[in-house]
Amino acid sequence: MPQALTVEAPKRSLLRKIIGVVASDKGHKTIKVVVNYQMRHDKYGKYLKRRTILHVHDEKNEAKEGDTVEIAECRPLSKTKHHRLLRIVQKAPERAVVVSAEEVMTGKAPEER
Repeated sequence: MPQALTVEAPKRSLLRKIIGVVASDKGHKTIKVVVNYQMRHDKYGKYLKRRTILHVHDEKNEAKEGDTVEIAECRPLSKTKHHRLLRIVQKAPERAVVVSAEEVMTGKAPEER
């Protein structure tokens, strides 16, 4: 009786881990992540705030707007998408919807999802 061969999937190399905040989760399996960083001005030495917006692949559509996430570089998945979601570091707090009594009475109040 032949022995069963065990084939392991190749490990994905992590090129660079980045932590950012989800700015948009409108796309299917795609999120936009904002990464804030500081850089020093060459001539004057002042620290300037900069940000980068990255398109990230979210296979399970689990990240929501406002979540802090950890992402890693990967092969290009589309024209602009070349990062993948590793994990959600911190979930965003639920949004509190403030509705006045008048809006509820007139039917103009936003519906719950």
